[in-house]
Amino acid sequence: MKKYLEHSVKKSLKERKEYLLYDVPVYMINFFPDHINVNNVLEDLKELIPYEFLYGLEGIYIGEFPELIERDIQAMLKDGAIYLSSYKEHPEVTEEIIVKDIVHELAHLVEDNHQFEIYGDNSIEKEYVGKKKRLVELLRANGISFHGMGSLFFSEDKVDELDNFLFKELGYDNLSSLTPGLFLSPYSVTSIREYFANGFDEYFNGDRHYLKEICPLLYDKLETFMEF
Repeated sequence: MKKYLEHSVKKSLKERKEYLLYDVPVYMINFFPDHINVNNVLEDLKELIPYEFLYGLEGIYIGEFPELIERDIQAMLKDGAIYLSSYKEHPEVTEEIIVKDIVHELAHLVEDNHQFEIYGDNSIEKEYVGKKKRLVELLRANGISFHGMGSLFFSEDKVDELDNFLFKELGYDNLSSLTPGLFLSPYSVTSIREYFANGFDEYFNGDRHYLKEICPLLYDKLETFMEF
């Protein structure tokens, strides 16, 4: 990844494919589909996310990165930078989707920078675990068999296994019918990090009233950040 990145950044700079999000460099290593305007995406992000929440972000890299492709994901935060797909395989992508993907990764950056402030009082954890218990009850009430996988819902070191179970065995479509009013999305079930990130995205780039209704403790926590 490091050698690939060094080569790609040099190529990006040579071809003048560099932008700024506030003062954070954005390297366009591979182009977005033609209908995507990078400047629109960056302006939307500046309207949504306060500058202070970008603390520690070294850069945003846009391209076809092997790790993204191998994991079948569109974005990730790693080593202080956001790596974002150029959506080569998703030509139907919209600027709104790209903004949402970046906001989600910025949520993880904020979480890394403010672990104690977010989780120190255990309020979000209690809300999250309570919702998972309710979901397990709903799954059982709907006759869904876990095949001995029930413990995955409450094991902190089996996040990947839980994600695999929810996505491949249970199916996010099936899960979606049970999570409205409980979780913001099926993916937010997988870990407390994703629960926080989905709430962050909803707060800054969605419906705050809905977030307050179904995740009141998470909403209150995000409100305190706006007072800093």
